[in-house]
Amino acid sequence: DKIGRKMSKQLGNSPDPLDLIAKYGADGMRMAMLISSSAGNDVMFDEALCEQGRNFGNKIWNAYRLVNGWSADDKAAQDDNNRLAVEWFRQTLGRALRQIDEDFRSYRISEAFMTAYKLFWDDFSGLYLEMVKPAYGQPVDAETFAATCGFFDELMRVLHPFMPFVTEEIWQDLAPRKEGESICTAPMPQPVEADERLLARFELAKEAISSVRNIRNQKNLPQKEALTLKVIADENYPAEYAPVMRKMANLTAVETVTEKDPAAAAFIVKTTQYFVPMAGKIDVEAEIGKLTESLAYYEGFLTSVMKKLSNERFVQSAPEKVVMNERAKQADAEAKIAAIREQLAALK
Repeated sequence: DKIGRKMSKQLGNSPDPLDLIAKYGADGMRMAMLISSSAGNDVMFDEALCEQGRNFGNKIWNAYRLVNGWSADDKAAQDDNNRLAVEWFRQTLGRALRQIDEDFRSYRISEAFMTAYKLFWDDFSGLYLEMVKPAYGQPVDAETFAATCGFFDELMRVLHPFMPFVTEEIWQDLAPRKEGESICTAPMPQPVEADERLLARFELAKEAISSVRNIRNQKNLPQKEALTLKVIADENYPAEYAPVMRKMANLTAVETVTEKDPAAAAFIVKTTQYFVPMAGKIDVEAEIGKLTESLAYYEGFLTSVMKKLSNERFVQSAPEKVVMNERAKQADAEAKIAAIREQLAALK
């Protein structure tokens, strides 16, 4: 059980599988066993994992209900946001399929499931569907709709060995099927070589989107209020994903500038500096307090990094990759400290 005791009727810690199925569904209980049974370890059973499995089944079903409720417009052209989203998820799916294939070949069944789980929950439901979801009551272009249904079909086949019941139900409803046709005998999607550079560039855009959302939360700005994002472009600015950033962060525009805006809320993604103008939108005193705390944190962090780099023994004996990583931390911390100081100077 979850505290390390062997299951037994005498201890009362051995639940009836049929009761668990009645409460959480067969798919939910199967998922609990997959999560708890990593290779080479004791199986630590916790009923909370069955609840997690049931929640994942609900997530799959609700995602299908969302997509199934869309209508396709054959006359509408695919916009840049949807085109980029489709290509990004196609590459993400290809990379995940390769990992799942490797795990199956090595009999790492639990690891294969976790890759599929994260692919559906985080990448498909949490990000892709949000990127291509049309405005309420509006249709989506036919090309994006067809791609989304195709992705759903592939995801159901990937998840089927782990959660056979909900995936069969959805797969049968996705498209007309022949008499006796079943997902059980449908071919598994084949792994393809992914464009790692494309995926890395998208991660930069995703971090920028997350940072804008964090600014909204920190400054108590409503999600419906459109903001402007300014950027000092360099080699790490994913300009090709500007349409995605506009939609996902609710931006009126992403503007390229050459000078810093010390009065704006700033953040850095790798080496790229971004600014969200805050004129008339923030409590100045509260903002100064937050920036002062952040400055103290990064100064302390920089001090700890410099202690390592000033140690000749560490620099000479540590692997080059480790030393380079510490130098990158130093550069990032110095850039953040400089940006915070400029913001403080502008506010004061």
